[in-house]
Amino acid sequence: MLPPEPAVSSLVPSSQLPAAWVTVGVSFLVAAVYLYFAYRLSQRNVAPAARLASNQFALWWGGIGITGAISGVEVALAAAGVITLPEAQTIYFLSVLIDCAFLWGLVGFLIFVYTGRYHLFELTAFYAWFYITVLYFVFARVPSGVSYSAGSVSLVYSVPAVPALELVIVLGLIVPEILGAILYLSLARRSPAGSAQRLRIWLVGGGILLWFAIDVFVPSSTAGWAIVRTILELVPGAMSLIAFYPPSWGPARLRAVVADRGTEQTASGEASVGELPARPAETEGVR
Repeated sequence: MLPPEPAVSSLVPSSQLPAAWVTVGVSFLVAAVYLYFAYRLSQRNVAPAARLASNQFALWWGGIGITGAISGVEVALAAAGVITLPEAQTIYFLSVLIDCAFLWGLVGFLIFVYTGRYHLFELTAFYAWFYITVLYFVFARVPSGVSYSAGSVSLVYSVPAVPALELVIVLGLIVPEILGAILYLSLARRSPAGSAQRLRIWLVGGGILLWFAIDVFVPSSTAGWAIVRTILELVPGAMSLIAFYPPSWGPARLRAVVADRGTEQTASGEASVGELPARPAETEGVR
């Protein structure tokens, strides 16, 4: 007779399994909301020259949703006791790649709106360097196992991190986005006081800064707090969606400019401050 197969041992302690499965469900639900944000934002009516920037901004929110769903899958595998180091490493590297893609999208959007140019070569080179640096950082620490804590799965390392390299990665992760959002918010001073353009700049730029503030300052020491943080991070996404698709109860001046986007452009076809140019002779409409 064949020996009995060993029982599957979950990486998640039995007392934490209910919270882990709740985390999985919330991750998928929030990911679906982010993907909805991305879809709606990708449908905006913009001029062909600005289409890439519009899609880059949609990629930012959609990418967050995809990484959230991947995190949910990883926690589900951990709860089921079927995740090992190779799977965890693969998921981690995939998540970092997607992170680099959506950060590329966010910074690219902010650069275009602020300067009117894409600077794709420099932007792509920076995030390619950043991804390679993260790979080196991980391999240099020699991953040796997998752990579960506070609703997330992490790699366990055999070698301590090099502080200088860790600082470089943290700065590369947050400085370009925060600096870009601040520069974007500075455009509010160049738009008319009380205008829809100024309100939209505050909603979009403020939402980006709020997302990073929540991610950095809201604790995730327990699964419950991690779920709360995940849900709170939907607020900045909703701010961006409202900025371009204001509901019927939204500010009248914002709804008015969305309903008549064609009037925002100058005689040269350029957009108002902080705006992507709309396609000529078309209106976006309130959806």
